[in-house]
Amino acid sequence: MIVRWGLYLFCLCIFSMPLNTNAKEVKYNIDIDYKTVNFTGKEVQALTVGGGIPAPTIEATIGDVLEVTFNNKMDIETSIHWHGILLPNDQDGVPYLTTQPIKAGTSFTYRYPIIHHGTYWYHSHTGLQEQRGVYGALVFHPKKEKVPAKHDYVVVFSDWTNESPDRVMANLKKDGDYYALKKGSVQSWLKVLQNGKEAVKNRLQGSWTRMGPMDISDVGYDAFLANGVQKHQLGNARKGDKVRVRMVNAAGSSYFNVEFAGGDMTIVSADGVDVNPIKVSRLRMAIAETYDIIVTLPENKAYELRATAEDGTGYSSAIIGNGSLVAANDVPRPNLFLVDHSMHGMSDDNGDMKEMDHSKMDHSKMGHDMMSMQPKINKMQEYERLRATSKTTLPKDNPTREVLLELTGNMERYTWSFNNKTLKEADKILIKKGENVQFKFVNRTMMHHPLHLHGHFFRVLNGQGDYSPLKHTVNVPPMGSVTIEFLANEEKDWFFHCHNLYHMQAGMARVISYKDTTQFNQDILNKLASDSTYFRNVTSVQSNMTSGMIRASNTRNAIEVKYDHNYDHEYDIDAVYERSITRFFEVFAGGNFERDEDLEIENTAIVGFNYVLPMLIDSSVRIDSEGNGRLQLGSEIQLTDRGKFHWHWNTDEEYRFELEYELTKNVSLMSNYDSDFDGGVGLAIKF
Repeated sequence: MIVRWGLYLFCLCIFSMPLNTNAKEVKYNIDIDYKTVNFTGKEVQALTVGGGIPAPTIEATIGDVLEVTFNNKMDIETSIHWHGILLPNDQDGVPYLTTQPIKAGTSFTYRYPIIHHGTYWYHSHTGLQEQRGVYGALVFHPKKEKVPAKHDYVVVFSDWTNESPDRVMANLKKDGDYYALKKGSVQSWLKVLQNGKEAVKNRLQGSWTRMGPMDISDVGYDAFLANGVQKHQLGNARKGDKVRVRMVNAAGSSYFNVEFAGGDMTIVSADGVDVNPIKVSRLRMAIAETYDIIVTLPENKAYELRATAEDGTGYSSAIIGNGSLVAANDVPRPNLFLVDHSMHGMSDDNGDMKEMDHSKMDHSKMGHDMMSMQPKINKMQEYERLRATSKTTLPKDNPTREVLLELTGNMERYTWSFNNKTLKEADKILIKKGENVQFKFVNRTMMHHPLHLHGHFFRVLNGQGDYSPLKHTVNVPPMGSVTIEFLANEEKDWFFHCHNLYHMQAGMARVISYKDTTQFNQDILNKLASDSTYFRNVTSVQSNMTSGMIRASNTRNAIEVKYDHNYDHEYDIDAVYERSITRFFEVFAGGNFERDEDLEIENTAIVGFNYVLPMLIDSSVRIDSEGNGRLQLGSEIQLTDRGKFHWHWNTDEEYRFELEYELTKNVSLMSNYDSDFDGGVGLAIKF
């Protein structure tokens, strides 16, 4: 067998020479434009490629030269990234970093040789456009197919929101749990108690370690799609037909559990690269991954291939065959109350330990014609059984560079980062051509993160030794760790990021730069990295007082005004600038402005810090310009899906207890008792 790294060296030679004039040229000409769509009974303006969602499938064969011209018919700029493809740096499609954006009203032609086969996809790398419809599948065929099948289908799974993706991002910045009510995943104490002692123990354990209630996904979606519809007919296969299904997860922020109603699925390719066949009953697809599976129809019926969102909020279907419908199994909604925070990276989302049985059979003797010998996995969630078809070891004489990347985040600010630094705050990661580069990912968060490296395949060190699988996207589970390694055989600058769009937009990204050839600079960083300012306003009008908060914030900085005012002309206003240092610690400075019951006014400067204590208690220590110090403690307790209890107390002997019942995300019923302003009821408006 040819070692796959030899392919990479061949790629370098290809890229350094003019394109072969004798190669077959495969050309496409495609428009990117606005289009009104209706997936849920509501008309919404989307972005389409070639007039549809998903975009047309682009196909070519190894040895071809692919030439695709995109015509931007919109009044905004866009871009196209070729996900998982080895190609010249200037064709990669990350605006400003590798390729200039496609400006409004202009066209851009991508042109590159096809040097490896497999199932891949393409999508916009501009803002959140991918979520709005700019994505489609790529199928690059080998000269001779190693896994023959009678039918070859492509299905692109995705998620859909009727809201503008920019509005979704703004909502998450207001509250990382903004969509929990819509998704039915509010982590209330009522539900904790209903789930028994184990749930209570897990909640207390998590709170003590300052880990908030976990969720699998952030966004509440309105629909899930398979090739642009909620139920898609794939083809007319019949009994006994062997069917290859090329699956792409093009979701903005959803993982999918895939099951086939006709029996087991046999995985033959992952992220476009052939693997030793693995039989599975259920396959979890991380965001941006691709898998090729083989299924065989047992009867002349219509069998459902179902992709269920991992948070259990919905699914889409691809139907294979004709006749009476055979439905896939319902995937149980995960019970997050029974997941132990300390073991989450080693358990599935029902709290059960994941299957870690590494087979001792000689995989090197197994080919695609021996699928029936491969042991079956009931639920394939990570990569422990994924195995390359040939050795993938790196050159042993190369120097090795090790990079530790901790996956970090702050749900309160909805900030995601590596090593507690966002893309805007961090320097590039420098590597050198000819090195073996090893990245170790340690996830310090309670979310899954699908990490994607542009321009390279990497080995996932999953216990398969010399046959570690090659991928371009790898999932790092909550509180878990994953190590990858790759040959640094490129040049210039390549993007590396979490492929959850909202995590990437919130800062979980880096630029991987080759020494001596890097062109990355501050100007490119300013264009590439987003650090927008988001606004939040809460106004509560109650019978005893008016209170509220006005806040403008970005990743690290915030200006916040909090105020209380009763109807006897008393008021208490804090106006401060805050600087976030870590997830748990921030400093502030500003002023306090008070008028008491005697209408005496006192204005002072204040400085201090906020710190999150165990049990998720917010503490605030401050000193004013007159030398007076104050400690304040408080927290928010989610009682029911819509009911919350807020409290605070300070050493000035001030306190407040408040009950809130959420009518909508913008309006709540309120009642309170305040040590200065007595009790009252009213409404709170949030926007």
